[in-house]
Amino acid sequence: MKSVIFDFDGTLTCKNSNVWKSIWQNLGFDVGKNSHYAKLYGDFISEKITHQQWCDLTCEAFISKGMNKSVLDEIADKTKLISGAHEVFETLKKEGFSLHIVSGNIISVIERVLGENVKFFDSINANVLQFDERGRLLHIQGTNYDFAGKARFVEEFKIKTGILAKNIVFVGNGGNDEWAYLSGCRTLCINPDDAEKSNSTKWHIVLNDVSDLKQILPEINNLGLKM
Repeated sequence: MKSVIFDFDGTLTCKNSNVWKSIWQNLGFDVGKNSHYAKLYGDFISEKITHQQWCDLTCEAFISKGMNKSVLDEIADKTKLISGAHEVFETLKKEGFSLHIVSGNIISVIERVLGENVKFFDSINANVLQFDERGRLLHIQGTNYDFAGKARFVEEFKIKTGILAKNIVFVGNGGNDEWAYLSGCRTLCINPDDAEKSNSTKWHIVLNDVSDLKQILPEINNLGLKM
């Protein structure tokens, strides 16, 4: 068996603002370096708060501004898949690959952007925003699979499926994807954002200017997962 695990923002989507930053901005919050938004991120990175605490504090801020599901839908509708995505998903599935998304984004946003392409994925792993019947935000359930959790996902996936690490490719673009290599899987960085792209331990292959996702297909072969 073989598998490709994708990040979402900036990997499967055209270059766009981070979905979380977009929500904060749409709700009228400052997102500068001294903002509450930036402080929460810094507190998480410095391990002053857990990922779920980060989500809980974010949820409190969003609720204080009347966060509604319509805000999320509006952001999702402005997010577009990178060219060639459908063809890549279809090709990989035909070649027997198991496909997954492991992202710090939001499941409902990912599903809305993917549209009919949802059918190609065996799992989508991301944060969950829960709303009431009027569309008002109630709770943010954080994913267990962001940052260091991306490696954890691969480790758990290997145990569950029996797929060897050498037969798994993780495709990402950011600093929060750089943990994946700890699982022993193959790693492919495309359109690097804040990723340490020169680090050949974290990234086995780096593609700087990917305008069409089909450009990754030869590289998957080069990583030893023959199609």
